[in-house]
Amino acid sequence: MSLTIPDGDGKPVDVVLGKDDPHDYVADDTLMGAIVGRNANRIRGARFTLGGREYRLTANEGPNSNHSQPNGYEHRNWTILEAGDSFVRFGLDSPDMDQGFPGRFRVSVRYALVESGLTITVRGTCDATTVANLTTHTYWNLNGEGSGDVFGHRLRIPADRFYSTDEQFIPLAGPAGRVDGTPMDFRRSVGIGEQLRIGALRDNRQLAIARGYNHAFPIEATKNGDAYGTGAEEWTGLKLMAKAVGERSGIRMAMYSDAPAVLLYTAGFLDDVPGKNGHRYGPSAGLCLEPGFVPNAINRTDCERPVLPAGKEYQLTVLYRFG
Repeated sequence: MSLTIPDGDGKPVDVVLGKDDPHDYVADDTLMGAIVGRNANRIRGARFTLGGREYRLTANEGPNSNHSQPNGYEHRNWTILEAGDSFVRFGLDSPDMDQGFPGRFRVSVRYALVESGLTITVRGTCDATTVANLTTHTYWNLNGEGSGDVFGHRLRIPADRFYSTDEQFIPLAGPAGRVDGTPMDFRRSVGIGEQLRIGALRDNRQLAIARGYNHAFPIEATKNGDAYGTGAEEWTGLKLMAKAVGERSGIRMAMYSDAPAVLLYTAGFLDDVPGKNGHRYGPSAGLCLEPGFVPNAINRTDCERPVLPAGKEYQLTVLYRFG
């Protein structure tokens, strides 16, 4: 619902878009602050094949399934499994064929405050081989929620490649394309608005259909010092997914995860959405950095697929550091 960070002058700033009342999230369809499951993002044709059997999902966005809606995990009441001064762990029991997915999936999500940061730890098991691809769908504005658009934010994503999409935001067939010479190049910290202007000058179709960014970037094995090097065993294997800076607040955020990709969404489709403190959120009022699998990966063979074998533990770890 909120996350408060001191800015460069020590003033507390809430950097998360959201609602004043928890009950308002029940009807929210923008996924503010949500844990999305059982499968985040899109599945082409709202169908997939697993173990030789075809499964059909609800088509909630044209012919496709998006974020496992309309009955997504973000609209469920989760159980509080345990809580302390600096953490809380929630649980959800998702029955066999819930949303159309096979197997009874028992999942937990633990939020914990750590020094200068926050962790989100997702764990789950299923009694049948299933699809498991959860993500966190927080909208960030490091200048403060309700402060305007995020065009002035500087962003770094250490990815050499990205996935172009069709007009339904399904990644095109074939390998991910190079970011070189495109507005998708965030290998060095660069202003989001600056990249969008470059795209407009070049009549970039990808930015036009997404009203900004709605693209997946595969994050390769850690290199060039991008690992989170605390020496803490629990963070071993986390890769830098993104770094962002609010140009007015000076607040910096780094996100690390063990996910194979990150999806950048600059909220081009927010349209006068009521938020906290009487604010109304319009296009690009925040940015989402969604760690997980490439959209429609369950129907692809050229990238890692979100298949969870029966009895094996699903894991997603996300670490945010602020300064």
